[in-house]
Amino acid sequence: MRTTLKKIARRLLGADAIVASINALSDKIDRHAAIPAGAPSPQSAAQPAPPSCRELIAIEYLSGQGIEIGAFASPLKVPGNTKVAYLDRYQPDQMEGELNVAGLTPKDFGFDPAALIVPDIVDDGESLSKVGDLTQDFVIANHVLEHFENPIKGFKNMLRVLKHGGILYLALPEMQHSFDRIRRPTPFEHVWRDYLEGPAWSRKQAFDEFARVFVDNGMAKNLFPQKSGDERVAFESYVASELERANFSIHFHAWRMIDMVDMFVKLKDQLGIAYQIELIKANGDEVIFIFRKIPSTIV
Repeated sequence: MRTTLKKIARRLLGADAIVASINALSDKIDRHAAIPAGAPSPQSAAQPAPPSCRELIAIEYLSGQGIEIGAFASPLKVPGNTKVAYLDRYQPDQMEGELNVAGLTPKDFGFDPAALIVPDIVDDGESLSKVGDLTQDFVIANHVLEHFENPIKGFKNMLRVLKHGGILYLALPEMQHSFDRIRRPTPFEHVWRDYLEGPAWSRKQAFDEFARVFVDNGMAKNLFPQKSGDERVAFESYVASELERANFSIHFHAWRMIDMVDMFVKLKDQLGIAYQIELIKANGDEVIFIFRKIPSTIV
């Protein structure tokens, strides 16, 4: 994986210094996360689990006051010198209606509304309309951007609310290691058109595509009866309409790691967004990015 990161960085970023920075921090994370041979199991009561990769990166980069978008039931564990306000588009008690789709309930998804983070700010994470410009030391958005119909707009607004020098901590699912693996990667031209024209043109396509993923995953988990042929096509169409009716937070987009990096590099050129990519870290089924906002106008 380290070789892959080197190739991506050199090909798309064209800077050995960035490659060195990525490798140096990756080495540091790997050293801290490694369990010495013969050490007690992390599950032992006498031996606490070592910090996760996510936590180590947070320790390295996060301080001050910021927001986490869409923490759901898995907020990022942050260092003690930080203060986090949680932002989401709805309160936990509003979620049940969205998850009652195609005969399924929140229990079928493994969600307990009581375990969800209660947001301090109820707002659309894509627009961040209730968060002022240049007000945050950091923004955390883990497994959020793929849920945005207009991810470039969302990314731009995350940077908008950061102070100069502020950190955007962003993780995206690597589609090849998730239920999205049966989809085609979202090309840059698609998200660019979503940004220029608005996402209405691709909305039905997104729900139809995600319905296929949803049904495939649901049948694999015996949540849906097995169907094939025309019967399956008709059922997928029904599920797509149910998901759209409930305004279900689907994965509107899906990317491989190479697609993610390509997108973020192109955005610097296309929009003149002022940021540096400080870290790209493959972490199991996700890729973690650290962006630093640099003093310049966000166009």
